[in-house]
Amino acid sequence: MPPEDKEDNNITRSDSYFKELFKQCGLHLYRTKDQKGFPEELFPVKMYALVTDKRRGSNNGRGKTQQHKPAVIKS
Repeated sequence: MPPEDKEDNNITRSDSYFKELFKQCGLHLYRTKDQKGFPEELFPVKMYALVTDKRRGSNNGRGKTQQHKPAVIKS
């Protein structure tokens, strides 16, 4: 169970927790980035870009791959 803040009942989930959750949901990590501007005493806050299909092959960072670019999922 993730640590709970008894003062305001916040729950902190780790990076590895989220990555395992994404995996269980069939999502793949496209990119991650740390959010800036938070006080240093707080845990790091991350942003995750997810895709539904894992990349096949590698373009070694060259060229544009539109097929796997993250987008908003509309239902």
